[in-house]
Amino acid sequence: MSKLNKGLLLSVILLAIVLGIILWAPSIFGSSYYAVYLTSGDLYFGQKAWYSPRILTDVRVIQQQKDAKDQPVLSLVDFSKSVVWGPAGDLRLNEKSILWTSKLTDESQVVKLIKEGK
Repeated sequence: MSKLNKGLLLSVILLAIVLGIILWAPSIFGSSYYAVYLTSGDLYFGQKAWYSPRILTDVRVIQQQKDAKDQPVLSLVDFSKSVVWGPAGDLRLNEKSILWTSKLTDESQVVKLIKEGK
């Protein structure tokens, strides 16, 4: 094997390792879910896309409903199923509209509900 081929092979292996770390880092280092609060008053929960921090995937929102006794009940629902227009795919955020973001821990009730599929 020539030096060029060895160098190319080593480069491909290193690139694969780095790409693997980027893709699986959230599962290695804990929750990759964030809360994002916008100037509109909307609060979203989701995972930041590895290729852009302004894109949320697996987005959830809090929805308020009333029970039989007319008491408010909060639930966490899939964003794509909770709005009338039925968005598909990721949520792209306007950077100027973001007031704050916060990384959620694995102990967060929101993260636990998302992982349980509720």
